[in-house]
Amino acid sequence: MKKNLKTLSLSSFLTLLIIPSLLFTGNLQAQVTDKVLVIVNDDVITQSEFDFRLASVNAEFAQTGQTLPENVGEQLLESMIDDRIQIQEADRRGLEVSEEEVDQAIARFAEQQGQTVEQFEQSLGNVGQAVSRFRKTVRESLIISRLTEFYATNRVYVPDYEVEGAMSQSNLGDNTFEYQVAHILIPNLEGNKEQAELLRGQLLEGLSFEESANKYSQAPDAKETNGVIGWRKADQLPELYANAVKDIEVGGISEVLESENALHIVKLLDRKGQVIEVLQSNVRHILLEADSEIAIKQASKKLLKIKARLESGEDFAELARIYSEDSVSAADGGSLEWVNPGQMVAPFEQAFEELGINEISEPVVTQFGVHLIQVLERRNQNVTDIVMKNRVRTALRRQRANREFSKWVRQLKEQAYINHVAEPTEPSA
Repeated sequence: MKKNLKTLSLSSFLTLLIIPSLLFTGNLQAQVTDKVLVIVNDDVITQSEFDFRLASVNAEFAQTGQTLPENVGEQLLESMIDDRIQIQEADRRGLEVSEEEVDQAIARFAEQQGQTVEQFEQSLGNVGQAVSRFRKTVRESLIISRLTEFYATNRVYVPDYEVEGAMSQSNLGDNTFEYQVAHILIPNLEGNKEQAELLRGQLLEGLSFEESANKYSQAPDAKETNGVIGWRKADQLPELYANAVKDIEVGGISEVLESENALHIVKLLDRKGQVIEVLQSNVRHILLEADSEIAIKQASKKLLKIKARLESGEDFAELARIYSEDSVSAADGGSLEWVNPGQMVAPFEQAFEELGINEISEPVVTQFGVHLIQVLERRNQNVTDIVMKNRVRTALRRQRANREFSKWVRQLKEQAYINHVAEPTEPSA
């Protein structure tokens, strides 16, 4: 079967370059002049670039024993135009690749060949392959990968029902876990809610759940089981219980849950399955916007005065409503609610991670301005369901992006200025 050169992307071309037996000799270096083949917007594709790519194509087809298509040059040039348009779009969107990332990619290629980076670069040089050109190819491949990821993240929408459907088909989510649950059931009669709340408070203080279930629960088997239901998957539990245990740590006790005919208190005795927990912080802040060195100094000076007022007993929420320039959180007394690791910008996160409970930070400078930060409490939170959904959503986005990305590139190509200046010539033998 003949290979379509349209499928020979920059990334697959790059893979060929790591196979020393496929690398071509240095005849290209003998070329003194370099002619322009195609103008692509404000960039060009040259004869030497075309020769470089064509040599790798020839090597691949020779190794597999396949016959080159008659229009190999035409197909290859169109593929190079597509790559150039993608690189330009990535540049327009500010998608960059650092020197460190290029170094890491080259190190991986070297490792695949059982070589050090120095040995690998020497092997490139031995066959006339300039290291600088190889680095350029690596960088461009990484940039196109970054553009593909940008497209999947920002231009592909996956609705919740598709995520839930995929999780259900793959048996992911709640039903990958089993819960061992105990419960106390109290009739939902007038006055019983207050008694249930009182009982829950005593349970939190150490009162035996099993003894309380035996004494107070009106569940039919309460006295025989001490309220223990046993191991169940989420879909085998009452929905009220299933929703509650997802947010409870092992050994934890739920709020008083209310159904039509009963009040329920649930204790999570144990859980089986992979559980992903993060340490969340309940954070609030006061922000003063500042976008220059002078403004930052002025904002910091003002926040130090506000901090002194807070330490003398004034209410944080009230001062946040008066002074904070984060209009969304200011209306809620500066509250950012529960914050996950990695959710906030680095200087802000580093500052609140170092704070004790109720401690107020010194002024903290970020790209948004200057902040006073306070942590009200911390908790370990089970985020397994969220992580699973994010993983499935990412996979679905990538699948859809793979189908739609080439269509987007064609649209970019239709809008681009492309001028074929000269026909490519075969490199000298």
